[in-house]
Amino acid sequence: MAKKKTTAKKKSAPKKKAAPKKKTAAKKKTTAGKSAKKTAAKKKIVKKKPVKKTTTRKATAKKSSKKTVSGKKTVSKKKAAESNAQLTTLVTGACGFAGGHMVDLLIEKGYNVIATDLESAPREFLNAKANFIPADITNTESLKKLFANKIDYVYHPAAIFDYEAPWELCERVNVFGMRNICDFSLDAGVKRFLLFSTVSVYGYPEADELPVVEDNAKRPGTNYERSKLMQEEVGLEYTEKGLPVSIVRPAPVYGPRNTYGMATILFLMAKFPILPFPVNIDNYMVGVHVRDVCNAAHFLADRKEAIGEAYNVIDNTRYTLREFAEFVCPLMGVRMMPIFIPRDLFFSLGNQLADISRSLSKITGSRPFIEKDMVYYLKAVYTFSNDKLRSLGYEFLYPDLLEGMRETIEWYKDNGYLDRYDLWKKSLFSKTR
Repeated sequence: MAKKKTTAKKKSAPKKKAAPKKKTAAKKKTTAGKSAKKTAAKKKIVKKKPVKKTTTRKATAKKSSKKTVSGKKTVSKKKAAESNAQLTTLVTGACGFAGGHMVDLLIEKGYNVIATDLESAPREFLNAKANFIPADITNTESLKKLFANKIDYVYHPAAIFDYEAPWELCERVNVFGMRNICDFSLDAGVKRFLLFSTVSVYGYPEADELPVVEDNAKRPGTNYERSKLMQEEVGLEYTEKGLPVSIVRPAPVYGPRNTYGMATILFLMAKFPILPFPVNIDNYMVGVHVRDVCNAAHFLADRKEAIGEAYNVIDNTRYTLREFAEFVCPLMGVRMMPIFIPRDLFFSLGNQLADISRSLSKITGSRPFIEKDMVYYLKAVYTFSNDKLRSLGYEFLYPDLLEGMRETIEWYKDNGYLDRYDLWKKSLFSKTR
């Protein structure tokens, strides 16, 4: 759960013997005039706007929670930017969801950023201040131009993220591509290499293994999951060779510009003016805002204790599916109609829809709109611990899932992502992510 912010304790006024136990009114005069002035001066603070209450629980995060996340005392932005301007970072998969946000964050902090992705990758959201150099991480010849000049940090989100992808593709990009970029980074003397992995490497944990911590057993089930675990193993191999690698394992990621994963759930819900929802499905929703994934990677970049280590990146909250639906439906103009349906029947229907979706995808040459793994993630009871990351001093920009979703849905609405045409165009017509 997100920690609730406590307000500063007020000094209570001197108790009167005959007075009942009530809160002292702020406007009552004190017995001593000077004392009253001092008390008033201490209480003269700037009031913050109260956090809006959600329809389910009190949201602990504010929409404007854009405080600097460093785990240390904040230095002046100008001074930090001047220092960062001397450093060059390389971001792979820069035209993708996480990669694009990583580029934005590094540019905000004043770094020189080299952004790379396939020549054919869409650059709709690529930051214009980045130096874009197209390359293919599976082609070592194309990587030479990326390291023609000194590189200080490498952020590596580039990967095939597709539960339906064949093993040959996952291995070529996620495993061999990782080895290629590590080879160049080691030779270039990179200060830190940040790998974007996933909590999917744990597979499906047992009930007695919850909450999942970083040293839990790894049971990857899909080609994608196996390739990501092997990707991590390559990173640790190169750490032993002298390349300082740190790994972030995000929970399902959401945020502006996302069109897959958790976004697909929102897009589906938005298509129903009245959404029948089984109120007895009490599984938990887990997630993390994309900005926190990027901030966590940047946070770990200069910490020696993070070398050769992996960190779960998941927010502080634990909402049930029902609480999640009750919050997001009104934001999308959807009326939720509570129904009762046996759990087994609900997930059986989900699996059947996933099978139909897979069959249609083979005919159309697109990806399945509803995937087996998405159904399973809704069915499974997942809880992950972020204690290891927070023990280093990291504070989440979006500690509350619902408040992060509020901002994300507003972005979707402003950019037409909840429209049927945009939904099918962005979510269906690409085979891989």
